[in-house]
Amino acid sequence: MADYIFLNPSPNLLKVAENVRNRGFDVKLVRNEQFPDISAETVHVFYNGTYKTFFQDEPGLGNSKRFMKMKKGFLSGFSVRAVSFELGSISRGLSAGDIVDLSLFRRQAIEDTYTSTQKISSASSFSAIAEDNGNAVIVTGYMEFVAGSEKLSMYDTDFDINQALGNDYIIFMEDGHRVELCRSGNRLVVIGNKNNDNLAFLSSKLHFLNKFSFKRVKELVISRNRMPWVMNSLDKRLILLNDFSYFNVSVKLSSEWFDKVGKQICADRQR
Repeated sequence: MADYIFLNPSPNLLKVAENVRNRGFDVKLVRNEQFPDISAETVHVFYNGTYKTFFQDEPGLGNSKRFMKMKKGFLSGFSVRAVSFELGSISRGLSAGDIVDLSLFRRQAIEDTYTSTQKISSASSFSAIAEDNGNAVIVTGYMEFVAGSEKLSMYDTDFDINQALGNDYIIFMEDGHRVELCRSGNRLVVIGNKNNDNLAFLSSKLHFLNKFSFKRVKELVISRNRMPWVMNSLDKRLILLNDFSYFNVSVKLSSEWFDKVGKQICADRQR
């Protein structure tokens, strides 16, 4: 029986899982089939009439200490405001961003594709995973959650989405809106505020989209930890971890970050 289930692991979460396993715990990797397979080799951030591109195969700049706060504390409210202030100091157009966006601009690189030596199994739903692993702590970077603030929408389209988007992950920030765009196979994936028409927002910025039709085939209300602290323990068996990733696209972090996160996860279990 596993001690930890790492659910839908990004490259960063795979490294955390490896760190936990090296500390003597039984670790299992699982993918939830209800989520699309999302990956990319390049991230483009559009803001304030310009854009910046981030690549793999680049060394991460600076250190990761800015992103090593493990848990919510007394001054956490100041930490949230500090993220907004720091993004604004880079550009006013980044005001809708979060700490993952900040880490991308500070570290200046995304993680290369990371392959675990351990097999990743599949499961049909979160509830099935929880039922089959009654004593395990589940660690994930995102999950379906009806009270979540974002929605992930998938669309069939009538244009060659592979040619249009390739292996790119795109983030638009403008007028207080923040929308993510990528592809999964031959489908368009759009992520944004659950109360907004995010496809309409994108169509207003990418006018070529108005020439095509879109059929929504799936929509999930989701939750991601975008707080300035890494660990959000929803209960004693579920950790929503800020792995500084856009699904399977991870910001490149230092080895010290992975060591500290792995140590904290294991210490919490032993209390």
